[in-house]
Amino acid sequence: MKTFGFRALGASAVLVVGLAGCSAPAAETAAKSTEGASAAPVESVTPTPTPTPEAKTYTADELTAVVGQLKDSKGVKLSVMSMADLSGSLEQTKALMSSISVEPAECKEMALAGTTTSLDGATAAMGSSLDATSGASTSVVLTSGLDPAFLEKSMAQAGEVSKCATMSFTVGTVTADATITLIDKVGSVPGTLAYETQTSMSTGQKQAMITAQAVSHGVLITVMSAGGASQEEAVSRTGAMMDQAAALLK
Repeated sequence: MKTFGFRALGASAVLVVGLAGCSAPAAETAAKSTEGASAAPVESVTPTPTPTPEAKTYTADELTAVVGQLKDSKGVKLSVMSMADLSGSLEQTKALMSSISVEPAECKEMALAGTTTSLDGATAAMGSSLDATSGASTSVVLTSGLDPAFLEKSMAQAGEVSKCATMSFTVGTVTADATITLIDKVGSVPGTLAYETQTSMSTGQKQAMITAQAVSHGVLITVMSAGGASQEEAVSRTGAMMDQAAALLK
């Protein structure tokens, strides 16, 4: 698998692609969600590095089995995408992301990091949930076999998030402004990096997404939530899914 991993900030660019009508696993989830309630900015907090349990390399089937046990906030099992399901869509996402223009220019590498890094040998599985009534969507991606140096860099982006807290994206004729705010205390997994992305499109659409990442037993866990009743509710869903996934990784 050559290009995988929803690293911090990459999700905000995927969100723009989704709102522009493009097709990708994370983008589809974001596009289906409703606008999140606006919330007051949350004070930026730098996660404290915490030693993680001993790493284990999971097969794609093992990760798919873990995702298959996860349930959303209503106790419904997630729709599961295996590594085989993801491969084609992720290559498509890479091509789409390469056409995105980012301002400030120095933030482009960070914003698109998850789609441009070669990750040969990694395994992954994804699960998603969409509540048609409330518009609440939650997605989780588990990735194993990543280089430890890559994981360390992925989880040390708090400073980069603060430096590029406001960015603009252009996809074809559609432009968007994204504001990223770090959030503290999302779930209970040590070392979790979490942030909220507020995106306003030139088409008039607005979206809010909560993204959290943590490493447990060498597996990168990425959870993205949007829609629902409020920002607080989306944060709660994100933390609960993160904790649930981490508890199943042994």
